[in-house]
Amino acid sequence: MKLLFVAAFALFVLSAFDKADSSAYDKIVAHSRIRARKEGPNVCALQQFMGTKKKYFSTCRNWYRGSICGKKATVLYECCPGYMKLEGMRGCPAVAPIDNVYGTLGVVKATSTQKYSDISKLRPEIEGSGSFTVFAPSNDAWELLDEEMRSALVSNVNIELYNALHYHMANQRLLTKDLKNGMTVTSMYQDLGLQINHYSNGVVTVNCARIIHGNQIATNGVVHVIDRVIKAVGNTIQDVIEVEDDLTTLSDVAQNSGLLEKLGQPGHFTLFAPTNKAFETLGSEVLERLQGDKKVLKALLNFHILDSVQCSEAIMGGTSYETLEGNNIEIGCDGESLTVNGIKMVLKKDIVTTNGVIHLIDQVLMPDSAKQVMELVGSSQSTFGDMVSELGLSASMQSDAEYTLLAPLNTVFNGEQHTGD
Repeated sequence: MKLLFVAAFALFVLSAFDKADSSAYDKIVAHSRIRARKEGPNVCALQQFMGTKKKYFSTCRNWYRGSICGKKATVLYECCPGYMKLEGMRGCPAVAPIDNVYGTLGVVKATSTQKYSDISKLRPEIEGSGSFTVFAPSNDAWELLDEEMRSALVSNVNIELYNALHYHMANQRLLTKDLKNGMTVTSMYQDLGLQINHYSNGVVTVNCARIIHGNQIATNGVVHVIDRVIKAVGNTIQDVIEVEDDLTTLSDVAQNSGLLEKLGQPGHFTLFAPTNKAFETLGSEVLERLQGDKKVLKALLNFHILDSVQCSEAIMGGTSYETLEGNNIEIGCDGESLTVNGIKMVLKKDIVTTNGVIHLIDQVLMPDSAKQVMELVGSSQSTFGDMVSELGLSASMQSDAEYTLLAPLNTVFNGEQHTGD
């Protein structure tokens, strides 16, 4: 009788979930189910790109391309969230058993999180009454942790591990449809926030950790499996660049441009942060010119900032984004590397803050608004540029003056007729 009640409850929850207002994540899961309909009921098609363990529910774009981040993707078929296989039957015809949160960790194969919940004395809490959301790191996510950090957590099970697991929990049930883009969820560790992003391509992240298996209903909450262990966040972007040894030049640029305080205010920013070495490659003369012009510095820094949070796990192909400077940059990926304008320049991804995310880059992005007029002369006007330099006119141009150049194309000097096509 108890099993019958649990099964009926499970069907009610899943049917109610299907009828609820669907989110981008839910739509992608539904699309993946359609792609796999020949495999039987409740089967979802996933794509795994070569050389990694990363799997994504299929989108139209990735499905027809057959690739993710420029790498060939193989198609896998798995049970959709909430369902399971039965021996001798096609597809995944059975509803997964509904258990408490602790038991559900086993259902979704997050056995490391389950084990750590046990030894940290969290188990009684998540077996008891309540309504919890648990963002449970997968077994692979725990393996990705630095060995020293994982050992430190496990050796301090009564304090550090318990607190770390509490930071992965919210004291309310939140399905993916409830996880809105840009919202902050209050965690159960000192009420610190969890930064949620829900992207149009169906990716949902928590502090930039991707939900890889969502909406596993429990009797006392819901479990979402994530692809990394998340760390408590309390600093703003300003806080990070002020204390990071490798970002002292950027900190000076932000201070001198008048934008440093903006990076400490509430918001949803992405900062592509050039390291000290990146600024050094510009040369002392260029750096001196930039530092001497507040307007140019502001344009330069704004060209590195997006007014949205772009976590690396949500990037599956090249997309153009408008910067605060007003011009666009393209954010993409090449395998597991993040790219900017098609170039692999990201040294470290996903430094999460309370008001956005930072990606460290090894180049300075230079907008036209921060360049001198002769730097705007392109390869198709190189003859004109060479002539200006040879005549010494370039050296005579003052950095604080404004000029308009009418630069003929190379074809003009070659006597060729330019068609304008």
